[in-house]
Amino acid sequence: MPMDRRAFLVTSAAATLGSNTTDAEEPNPNPSSYRIKPVQAWDPVKDTFQPYFPYGWYSFGCAARIEEIHENGANTALYASMGAHDWQRTDTLKRLEVARKLGVKVVIGISGAVVGRVVLGKPETYGVIPQYVKTFNKHPAVLGWQLGDEFSAEAAPRINDAVVLLKQLGSKHPTWQVHPHTWGDAQVRKLMAKTDVCTFDGYTYLESLGEFHTHASARVLAWQQAKADLIQSEGWAGNVNVTQAVGCKCGTAKFRFPTAREYRWNVFSAIATAGARGTMNWIYAYSGGFYANDPKRFFRFRDEVVKPVNLEQKRIARGMETGYNVGAVTTNHDRLTTTAIPAAGGGHRKYNSVGRILLHDAKARKYSLVVTNNEPEQLDITVKLDKLPRPLKALAATEPRTGRKLPIRLIGDGSLRLLDRLPGYGVAIYEMDSKG
Repeated sequence: MPMDRRAFLVTSAAATLGSNTTDAEEPNPNPSSYRIKPVQAWDPVKDTFQPYFPYGWYSFGCAARIEEIHENGANTALYASMGAHDWQRTDTLKRLEVARKLGVKVVIGISGAVVGRVVLGKPETYGVIPQYVKTFNKHPAVLGWQLGDEFSAEAAPRINDAVVLLKQLGSKHPTWQVHPHTWGDAQVRKLMAKTDVCTFDGYTYLESLGEFHTHASARVLAWQQAKADLIQSEGWAGNVNVTQAVGCKCGTAKFRFPTAREYRWNVFSAIATAGARGTMNWIYAYSGGFYANDPKRFFRFRDEVVKPVNLEQKRIARGMETGYNVGAVTTNHDRLTTTAIPAAGGGHRKYNSVGRILLHDAKARKYSLVVTNNEPEQLDITVKLDKLPRPLKALAATEPRTGRKLPIRLIGDGSLRLLDRLPGYGVAIYEMDSKG
């Protein structure tokens, strides 16, 4: 099955191996304080919206089975490149019923070949879009519409017309776009003029690069840092992190799967440092030439690397939706990294040495404090908490993944302090009970 990423190999290889483009912009002076809007799920029956934290998988069309997505601990599937064949529409309807029963949401990705032809006021250019809206718009499992894939700026008029068309046809589901990190801000602004949810991808893990090589891990977070500034300034939703979940040779590029440490850090550093409001993996595939001779390679990555992180995201999901970035959180390492970021087109920023964000799940009466060490060396970290919306039930935190228990100290100015030691590129998610 062919990949539907425009110039995927050229973009990925150039981004990974280097570029002559430099970024002369000054770093964001306060790089960990984002208030990026969440993805919104529209209920067509009640005509209401609820914040939604998507974490899941891209799929070639409706190839990935919803049961497998759910078993993997994910809550979202994105069916890319839809609209080329009528069987995709009928098959997706069946998958949506399974999704509804399992509580999984689906983003319908309309093929770029369809979206790229839309001229508002010329119905002969609309392709399958009216039929898709009629078929899918009122289904409770639908989350949104993705418009093509990695369009370049000259396509902006067609994408903007497609968004207006969807709204004219009665859809209030959010519209999504995905861009490579190598796109510049001006290009993304043109593309996103009418779109709601902005997502970025970066595939940088090659066989030739060792674990946490700066051309892979550090560069991805530096890109995400710059894109967070752009997304917040423009008022878009999401800043969804499209992670690399491909580990085979594609064309001439020899990709490898991220290690478990790299993948976990990539997911949670984007959330805690760069304000990501979702995580979608590219791509769910174990056939069609990707892993045809050894599908177990994909299964191992899916089940041993991605699933544990999905289950951790499940624990923080309601906090990400309804109690995002609460209180005031500071650390003793609130300074920009000294890591030298390799040259990269599209804009990049130095990021905070430590990522940190506090979430509150009022229903479960639980705080989740996500902290990432964004440096290669071990750090002794002091986290200071102030202005909590609800007081703590006890001066203690637990880390469910390791079973560790840590004391929290009340210090003289009325703030709370937690001490820990994290290895290089380590991630900790501390849980604390709140009152009432």
